[in-house]
Amino acid sequence: MSFFIILTLFGLSYALDLSFINYQSHKLIEYMKRIEEFPQKLKGEEIREWITQDRLPEGRLFIGDRAFTEKDLESFMQEANLSAIPEEVYVRYGWTLRRTNMRMYPSDAVVHKGNPRIDYNQYTLLEPHTPLVILHSSKSGRWLYAHAPYMRGWVKREDVVFVERNELLKVMSLPFLVVAKGRVKVDNTVFGLGSKVYYEEKKGDLYKVVLPDRRRVWIKRTEGIEEGYTAFNERRTKSILDSLLGTPYDWGGKEGRWDCSSLVQSLYAIYGLELPRNSSQQAQIGRLVAEGFGSYEEFKETLRALPPFRTLLFMRGHVMIYGGFEEGQPVIYHAVHKLRREDGSQWHVNSIYKNLLERDGLRNLYKSIVAVRVLD
Repeated sequence: MSFFIILTLFGLSYALDLSFINYQSHKLIEYMKRIEEFPQKLKGEEIREWITQDRLPEGRLFIGDRAFTEKDLESFMQEANLSAIPEEVYVRYGWTLRRTNMRMYPSDAVVHKGNPRIDYNQYTLLEPHTPLVILHSSKSGRWLYAHAPYMRGWVKREDVVFVERNELLKVMSLPFLVVAKGRVKVDNTVFGLGSKVYYEEKKGDLYKVVLPDRRRVWIKRTEGIEEGYTAFNERRTKSILDSLLGTPYDWGGKEGRWDCSSLVQSLYAIYGLELPRNSSQQAQIGRLVAEGFGSYEEFKETLRALPPFRTLLFMRGHVMIYGGFEEGQPVIYHAVHKLRREDGSQWHVNSIYKNLLERDGLRNLYKSIVAVRVLD
């Protein structure tokens, strides 16, 4: 048999164990850090290693509309200012003032392989009020090297509010509202799906929220904003995904939308799941059910026994959400750049999309599945 099943696929209980999933994330993924538990002093050597361990992909690269050269990389590293990192670093603290991008190198420069929308210098989008441990400053002072709860990289200094550790922990301990739709605007600050809006007081459906610029404003809780985390709900999850269909694909969330793994991370954040950022990291979380299939029918019958909207399907570099069966065929939701149909044709989807596998000529997808995992 060309695949293996870890657990028997019948008679299973699907209670969502948040604490275990979050434990997995922090135990298995080195990028997952609880800011409140972060050491207050680090060796400078460790920070230099973090800054230099990630690399741009091999092959011909471009920076803007010209070829990327070694001089460009040297320029990035000069701005990274590694020689200024002391032997011991006493960390500072802060949070994001607004939605901001975290970058591999301290630069806005777009590094790509011919499609500028796929910017390899882009790590992820950080939501407002994301807590940060600040580790280093670039040579110009325009960029800060920081560790967020699930990623580390460079963020713009202008998008960060420095705070004392006690103030950061105090805000993080406040009750909060959770954004349960694509995005909402609170006063003049945009918050995206899965993000928290902290509050100090509550009067009925009115909340005195704490904004990242430290202002306090009263807001009314409206549709798409919920009080705290709620229990997983399949129908609600489907409704959120359906509301996002057609949203343009966004590598690294650079324009404030989603790629495949950020969609998964943001979606399950509304339930309190702390998932890592990248699909390869997410493929280590949850209960492993299968690793590969010998036929489409085998794949289809395996999915039939698994819980919709809690089962994740992994290809190399891509993650999809299993959405049950419709018209007798499996459904997947994903933020996807392009697909290859079973007839060999390329389909440039470039959006959050709902696929019925047989209707859309994607029975061949089973051949690329490297893992099926259930969040339970």
